Amino acid sequence: GDDLEAGLAESALYKRTFRNCAIISGLIERRSLTAEKTGRQVTFSSDLIYDVLREHEPDHILLRATYEDAATGLLDIGRLSGALTRVKGNITLRALDRVSPLAVPALLEISKEMVAGEAHEDILHEAEEVLIAEAMAVD
Repeated sequence: GDDLEAGLAESALYKRTFRNCAIISGLIERRSLTAEKTGRQVTFSSDLIYDVLREHEPDHILLRATYEDAATGLLDIGRLSGALTRVKGNITLRALDRVSPLAVPALLEISKEMVAGEAHEDILHEAEEVLIAEAMAVD
């Protein structure tokens, strides 16, 4: 519902989707006449524009494109909302001895947000292999 969408609008998922929309639209350029922007510069610029548009022009076409892309491409909000309605707060929290296989994609996304730059791709790949091996280990 609305709470879910409001929470997602604050998420890294929406900001990353907006960044892609802004680059495609030409609002943000990865390259200038003098040099290529770093990933951090592009992220900072797109996050700032995203926050300003959300506050001052919530119906902006790029925000609508972002919400549409995120809702249908990366995350099916309708299905997620339906699943949350079905469980109605009956979620059991359990401490596990190792990473759950269902948690691996979420943990990898968090790692991507925290580790910036192409030089760190090897670190992320190695961490991915460790997480998957741990999650798939048989007791």
